[in-house]
Amino acid sequence: MSVQQYLSQLVLALPVEKFQTPEPNQYPSLENPARLILEGKSADIISDNDTIGLILSDSSRKVLGGFPAQSLLEVAHLYVEEIINTYKQKFPEEEAHLQLHLLAIGLLQTFIQVNYTGPGIQYTAQETFFPGVDPAMLQLECCRALTIEGQQAYDLVTEPFLLVLSSLLFEKLMGISRTHSLFSNQSIDEMIEITSSITKNTQDSGNVIMASIQWWRSRALQVHLSILSEPPSILSTISSILLNPSVCNNLSPKDNLEIQKNIQLIYFLECSRSGIHSYTEHLSIPLLNKAKKLSNLQFILSGAKAKRTQFQTFHTSALIVLAKSQGASIFDQETGETPEDFALESDLLLERPRYESLDDLELQDEPNTKKLKFDDVEASENLLLPIANRQEDIPSELKALDPNDQPALNDIDNLQLLLRFTTLKQTSPSGNPLVEEELMALVSRVLYTSSKNINWTLFSRALWERSLLETNKSRTIERGLLQMTSLIEEIGLKIKTRIIPQAVDGTALTSSRLRFIHQLPLMPQWSLDAKLAEKYMSLGIIKSAIAIYERLQMSCELALCYAAIEDEKKAEEILMERIQHHPSDARAISILGDVKQDPALWEKAWEVGKYSKARASLSRYHYNPPASSGLTKNLELAIKYMNDCLTVHPLSYENWFFYGCCGLESGQFQLASEAFTRCVSLDDTNSHAWSNLASALLKLDKTKPAFNALQKAIRNAGENKKSWRIYENYMIVAVKLNEWNDVIIALRELIDKKKGKDGEASIDIPIIERLVEILVSTEFPKVDENGQLGRLTHFQSSCIDLICNVLPTIITTSSRCWRIIARVDLWRQKPWLALECHEKAYRALSQRAELEYEEAAWNDAVDACSDLIGAYESLGEKPGKHGAGDVVCADWKYKSRTTIRSLMSKGKDMWENSEGWERLQEMKSDVASN
Repeated sequence: MSVQQYLSQLVLALPVEKFQTPEPNQYPSLENPARLILEGKSADIISDNDTIGLILSDSSRKVLGGFPAQSLLEVAHLYVEEIINTYKQKFPEEEAHLQLHLLAIGLLQTFIQVNYTGPGIQYTAQETFFPGVDPAMLQLECCRALTIEGQQAYDLVTEPFLLVLSSLLFEKLMGISRTHSLFSNQSIDEMIEITSSITKNTQDSGNVIMASIQWWRSRALQVHLSILSEPPSILSTISSILLNPSVCNNLSPKDNLEIQKNIQLIYFLECSRSGIHSYTEHLSIPLLNKAKKLSNLQFILSGAKAKRTQFQTFHTSALIVLAKSQGASIFDQETGETPEDFALESDLLLERPRYESLDDLELQDEPNTKKLKFDDVEASENLLLPIANRQEDIPSELKALDPNDQPALNDIDNLQLLLRFTTLKQTSPSGNPLVEEELMALVSRVLYTSSKNINWTLFSRALWERSLLETNKSRTIERGLLQMTSLIEEIGLKIKTRIIPQAVDGTALTSSRLRFIHQLPLMPQWSLDAKLAEKYMSLGIIKSAIAIYERLQMSCELALCYAAIEDEKKAEEILMERIQHHPSDARAISILGDVKQDPALWEKAWEVGKYSKARASLSRYHYNPPASSGLTKNLELAIKYMNDCLTVHPLSYENWFFYGCCGLESGQFQLASEAFTRCVSLDDTNSHAWSNLASALLKLDKTKPAFNALQKAIRNAGENKKSWRIYENYMIVAVKLNEWNDVIIALRELIDKKKGKDGEASIDIPIIERLVEILVSTEFPKVDENGQLGRLTHFQSSCIDLICNVLPTIITTSSRCWRIIARVDLWRQKPWLALECHEKAYRALSQRAELEYEEAAWNDAVDACSDLIGAYESLGEKPGKHGAGDVVCADWKYKSRTTIRSLMSKGKDMWENSEGWERLQEMKSDVASN
């Protein structure tokens, strides 16, 4: 077996019984550490006698003894360089690289075990590497070393030195110098440039070992990112550069199709997870669909009749996810244990819905990227949650499933559903009942399975997500909170006393817990605790929430907790104490600035740690200063500070959007254009960003790009969220570009959205007249020799439908509109309809109340009467509707006289001597003489 296949199995974290060793064994020294990693015993690598002799030689111990006289980072750099030299002296170069690579992986996996999955380990990094050094000092220095862009590492993170060592090893193995290390003060741009250069060389050379190092370093960066208070963009950026398609290609063995397929699968899922971590979830959707296609997972959201309560005698509509795997995966194994799934034990609700049958629910289809028809092949690349609106939309294989006993999914497919769950959750409005039903249907498909072989980590994550959903409902909140507490305790980290007795003796296999940790969104144990505290806060259980935050020593969250209950004084005290002990905690300083609305504190947070949110707060402060400050809005300062913020943290959609809005307001349209371009690159599904981008482009006279942006704004807005202003801009730009079909679409939508409030004022008459000019300048189709009317063009049929079918439904008093319709009816050779429109135009003006006291209204009515008389005369004798020798209006003369007399009787008392009256007299004489 090649080194390529060897390393690809480590990346996959295969069950150890499925691990294949080289025959003959090329590097026997690698087998033991590789097996320890796959067995979930990475901690034993460091305590192994052979390894101890290499990493704790006399020379390396001397280097480590330099702490605390020297800085921890200086010592760590020297120590890593020392052990690299030791390995190179003992082993050939390639074997040394592989040994060091496995050591870095072991350190990383051990760190993950003690912070994310449990159980704990039997030794500490302080005892191993720094005997005699104060553990509190080592902890503090490690957390400072892990601080990036002003984002503090969690103070109580367990064994942080393992992550520091692992990260430095990966950097050195990639050839990154100390000056360009992530732990240096080098500029972000230079670090990105160096990383890009190294990865390009790897891509060109096809170096398998370097490809594996890049992949594992990307994982280390994702772990690093998860222990910080907020995700800094540098970690996400470098991680995405490292984990590129060439890494996957270099590690995919051509002679083992199963390993090759699973490497590609894990690559897609891991890239998707990275998108979730960096809050660019929409980028995950195409990757998830590639994984779905590769694994042949079939699933769909549909409806079924279900009973939810114990005493329910009828079935109601419910959502269900139907899913089926195409066989077992290479990861499946009997785990023997899963976290305890607490029963609901409700005297009303069933433990799980009982489905009667799949039901044709006629679900409403929303035109967005999350839910589309299953058979819409063209849009399938953007699907997140395909939906079957009707029973016939469900594929036959899924339709045949028993909804109450669906077959177990393999682990990789359960993982895909959980990633889709997280993406849907983060891209949907919180608290939306329909979205919560969809999320519950997804997570239930993972949980409600007869198989007990589901991976521990996947099952526990599904339980956690179900619990969060259940805490939003009064009847399930108790089980939700109990389940959350149990899961936190079952991880077994830093839990001194258990609230809930452990149901099963022992712990799940550590290897099972670690298997999919690099594909799921990372949730360290303290973040689970903090989420439980957040739930307590939302429920008003303030004491319990405060107790958790105090136990976790999360000063910033504790302060925000007090600020939320309007105890700003206590919040300030907590933050001041935090800053006193941690003067470089830029986040705490910035939050204190938010509480006190003090610009000086935001300036200090920026000075101390280049904390991007401090600049964002300053920007918004100057955009809308409080009345007590005595300041006025300063757009230039708002733009300046937001530019500083975005230079450090360029992945914030909200900040780019605000920056763009400031640009529009200040007339800096190039700036606005660039800002909203960044917005749509981060999230191309936001219609407001596309619309604002179009506005900026229009100001820059970039009409065609603006038109394209408006099209995307319309395409990405939900039916209930489409603003009439977007359509108005769309119509104006379409007119400029002579895109008349798009003008018609925009007009229809404008009328539909505004008619309820504005009535006939929603009709843009000048645009309608322009459309009619174009329409009547075309040739109306002729009748062929068989008596069939020729085919209308798309523009002709759309325009006729708008003018002759839509407009008449909302016109009340506009004679001008009726005359426009009459012109179209005459063009399409229907004079009888044209005459009816002229009659309606006249009635619209002759029945107005203003006729009795406004001469302008009287004159308008006289004009309409003149038009109608002319129409009677010109159209009355034309062939009629039925084509059997009849005419449009045989008694047109009589109707003309009647119309004139009627109007004269209305105006006799008020307008007898007016100019309009005299015109009516002349019309009367002309009709009589004819």
